[in-house]
Amino acid sequence: MKIKFRLSQTVSATLASAMLVTAVPAFAANSTKPGVNMDIGIQVDGRVLVPLRDISDEIGAKLSWEESTKSITLTKGSTTVQLKIGDPTVQVNGKSQTLDVPPQIKDGQTFVPIRFVAEAFGAKVEWNTEAQSTHIDTKEKDMYIISRPYFELDGVPLVYDGEMKNGLPDGKGFAAKGTSIYGEKWFEGQWKDGKPVREEAPPGTEGYKIYINGSYLKSDYAPIVRNNAVYVPLWAVLGKVNASAQAVDGVIRINHPSRILLLRANSNLLTYYGGKMDSHTVRLDFPPISENDVIYVPLVFLTDYMDMKIVWGEQQRVDLTVGNLSKNNTWGNQNIISDGIKKLRLDSDAEAIWKNYPNLWVDSLPRSSDGAMNGGFERFEQLAVISYSGPTVVLSNGSKNVQFNFDSIEAIHRSFFTADPLAQFDWPESVKSVIRQQKVRIGMTQEQVLMSWGKPDDVNKTTGSFGTFEQWVYRGSSIGSGNYLYFTDGVLSSSQTIK
Repeated sequence: MKIKFRLSQTVSATLASAMLVTAVPAFAANSTKPGVNMDIGIQVDGRVLVPLRDISDEIGAKLSWEESTKSITLTKGSTTVQLKIGDPTVQVNGKSQTLDVPPQIKDGQTFVPIRFVAEAFGAKVEWNTEAQSTHIDTKEKDMYIISRPYFELDGVPLVYDGEMKNGLPDGKGFAAKGTSIYGEKWFEGQWKDGKPVREEAPPGTEGYKIYINGSYLKSDYAPIVRNNAVYVPLWAVLGKVNASAQAVDGVIRINHPSRILLLRANSNLLTYYGGKMDSHTVRLDFPPISENDVIYVPLVFLTDYMDMKIVWGEQQRVDLTVGNLSKNNTWGNQNIISDGIKKLRLDSDAEAIWKNYPNLWVDSLPRSSDGAMNGGFERFEQLAVISYSGPTVVLSNGSKNVQFNFDSIEAIHRSFFTADPLAQFDWPESVKSVIRQQKVRIGMTQEQVLMSWGKPDDVNKTTGSFGTFEQWVYRGSSIGSGNYLYFTDGVLSSSQTIK
């Protein structure tokens, strides 16, 4: 699924194993630095590249981009790094270096080699072959970056996750379009020598023969039967009737002479606009589906929204009749259509999350629809999805139902864990209850305090013959104010609050 569940900056690094991306190793339990898991890397020619904007934000470097020369400048402190798209020669404080793989643009994003950029700014870099993860150790934080092989087939940019042989996809594997494994599925199944092994006909073919205006529908992909409905390859049908259509950010726009249709594979949401750009949103009983990179629509979609008439004949012959559907791609109010595409993406992506994850654990929720902070729920509390419509969802802890409205998929990602972050710890329930309330109490370990309050602003440590003593400072809003926690041999022994 296309979600990047990240640890919030204030959460202890030990929460990493509760994230969606389970392949990333958990952060060291004795680390007091915040940790970030980022499933954003791609592997090109044996090197790990990451999106320029993401990595510059995480390491705290100022980014400058010169469009005319495709040049990049990163600055942090006394260090200045200069790179250029497609050029292996780079500059660090004026001194030249040569990279094995230069910065490059992939699927509309600028990617840079992570090892070079991180080390240029003083970070330590370690590669974990088993986890396909790069550990970036900076003074401020730990970062674990998952990366996957990137390649292009027939001009389609792909990221791959699965079995490999001799550096090529071979065996069972999954490929998504673009530069993220959470992008639109391109192929899932068997691979051989870097290419998918496609069957002659998709599973479930029932021998239906489709005719449009008396002419047989020729296609490399036969009709299939799913959910007791006959599905046909969409693009083959559109080509047969001269209907103009295009894919925009994963949304298919069909230009019918009387309406503009917006739909997504594997979503039952459909948006369409009439001749006066009046908007309508409906839910389809039989949604479009995607199998092996082919988008299919049910015959009922063609009759309900494409004005086709259907006659069922003998020997599984199906006759469709339709008038002239040719229409220019540019008709309609483009701003309205663009907004509709964005809304359909948000609604369908959000509903995929609610459907795939019926139980979620709270990280940091926005205010609920009734204005309550965090909806009145505790942190790390388990919630069940009761109902939803697009990014609006009703969540329940068993005693109350609360509605939330999210304005982006990123906001949803920031709000939840997909597994209980406290389940991995063999702590008393009384301690976990205190952590959920984001409180601390005498006798808690440093790890437990980190789980509840996150990283302190300052740590003062003293070691003597009587043991190790630490003072953790969580600063308040004014000078000298805040909370002061005192640990003896790693256990909270006293605390002080100064207002």
